[in-house]
Amino acid sequence: MAFSKIVPALALALAATHGIAQDLPAGPIRMLVGFAPGGGNDVIARLVSTQFQLNTKTTVVVENKPGGGSTIATAEMTRGKPDGSVLLLGSVGGQAIAPSIYSKLPYDPVKGVQPVSLVAKSANALVVNNDLPVKTVQELVAYAKANPGKLNVTSPGNGTISHLSAELFKSMAGVSITHVPYRGDAPAMQDVMAGQAQMTFASLPSAKAGADSGKVRILAVTSTKRVETMPNVPTIAESGVPGYEVVSWYGVFTTGGTPMPTVNRLAQEIAAVIAQPSIRDAIAKQGMEPSALGPVEFTQLVNRDTQKWAKVVKTVGIKLD
Repeated sequence: MAFSKIVPALALALAATHGIAQDLPAGPIRMLVGFAPGGGNDVIARLVSTQFQLNTKTTVVVENKPGGGSTIATAEMTRGKPDGSVLLLGSVGGQAIAPSIYSKLPYDPVKGVQPVSLVAKSANALVVNNDLPVKTVQELVAYAKANPGKLNVTSPGNGTISHLSAELFKSMAGVSITHVPYRGDAPAMQDVMAGQAQMTFASLPSAKAGADSGKVRILAVTSTKRVETMPNVPTIAESGVPGYEVVSWYGVFTTGGTPMPTVNRLAQEIAAVIAQPSIRDAIAKQGMEPSALGPVEFTQLVNRDTQKWAKVVKTVGIKLD
């Protein structure tokens, strides 16, 4: 999946400034975040909310509701009035993976949730300890096949995008690698750097920091096209595992049943936010690609990823409740 460029965002942004009769919800608007302050979801939510408020003069209040992989925040959003006054800064984990790994969600993930706009997306990176005698994905696959079960791959926890990236890699490459879950990104990377584990699928900022330390090397990225800021790093798909693709994304959602004119107005205003050079630069500094998709296209993306990860979850047998 190619990363969206600025053109779609500008097109939606221009639409937002021409003849839109639909009013925004009577403020204030609540922007829920399913994780603690300081994480990726929280940073993006505050960037978007601040500029949205400046552009529209509508008060936006960010509220952190951590827990349950964003399911607690999502549940609260679904209980809101269906008028666009309650938003959620969601992500692939909370919105596309959670329906498969939690058997009893306190809401309907289809009828209760309305995708509004994609905000940003990012490839992740396949990282290995420097002492592992491999320098390419092909060499890693060959090593894993020659040493079945001897390699460990860390993740920030069961059911995370990092974990499922590893499971998808194992399945598509036909290798046996042991998954070791940790409690967070930092310890998962630290043990690979220390040599306690051999590999992980990390965010680009984390992977770059580890590589700069000289203790790990980046073998490939998980997108189907190379990352512009890392043009010399190949993709996994071009390195012997054709068809492999994992993209993390962040987007805005609202309560299911919200009238589409309101949803479209919200999407157009968010696209105007994403078109701002300062916001694009701030998102890029988080290691992500700013990208706006309207409600129809974003819903299609969410549905595709939900189906994709449901298959992986079923194959591996992951359940968190």
